[in-house]
Amino acid sequence: MHKKGLIIFKSAIIGVYCLSIFVLCFNAYGGVASTRHNLSVSNPFRGDGGVISEESQICIFCHTPHNASPSYPLWNHQVSTGITYTAYESLTLQSYTPGSAPPIDGFSKLCLGCHDGTIALGALASKGNIATAPVILSEGDYGYLGTDLSGGHPISIVFDANLASMRNDPALDFPMKLNWPINDPYVKLYPTQDGYGVQCTSCHDPHGGRGITVNGVQPPPFWRKETYDDVCLVCHDDNFPVDMGHDYTQP
Repeated sequence: MHKKGLIIFKSAIIGVYCLSIFVLCFNAYGGVASTRHNLSVSNPFRGDGGVISEESQICIFCHTPHNASPSYPLWNHQVSTGITYTAYESLTLQSYTPGSAPPIDGFSKLCLGCHDGTIALGALASKGNIATAPVILSEGDYGYLGTDLSGGHPISIVFDANLASMRNDPALDFPMKLNWPINDPYVKLYPTQDGYGVQCTSCHDPHGGRGITVNGVQPPPFWRKETYDDVCLVCHDDNFPVDMGHDYTQP
């Protein structure tokens, strides 16, 4: 009886887990279908710089239920390897010193599998290569970042109490401080460098954002909050204007 009960209990746990994955995937599917991350034949931006393909499945370009690599988040797209990225540097950056940026890892590495322009958009683990146009992102294409990441916020960096303490040291007299702890329902810290910190997904939701245009200013694509200030000020204090010189109409 004990063994039978244990089997039933384990089966129930597996069932709940599968159901939760189904709900998450269903919600993500509903969001991504109307975005530029829908690379399938139903891409609503086909005539507006969107990727063109004849593939009917939407999720397959990023996810697969079997033989995923990495297993979380059931990843299906090939990942860039052996790529040297030019990292962001500044006089106030405390995460690393010039020339010693940590390697891109975690979710950011998965994002760059398409956005750095080194791997075909249709290069999948589960289905081989799906034909797309363009085949690979290049300069001028929507969403292209390339390997020079020096113009954007640093990614794959640990964000913790130690970093906040260093940045907020009164002796440094930096005009913009860091908030800690980070407790926000949308802007989150993700695994990186054996800790938790800033990844692409901290600010961008690949399944669809919440950004709105305010006074003619459009937030970055897939933005996790309504305005770009709303996202920036989760981690940065509001005693200094948030303007990094970024073109917020582009990724």
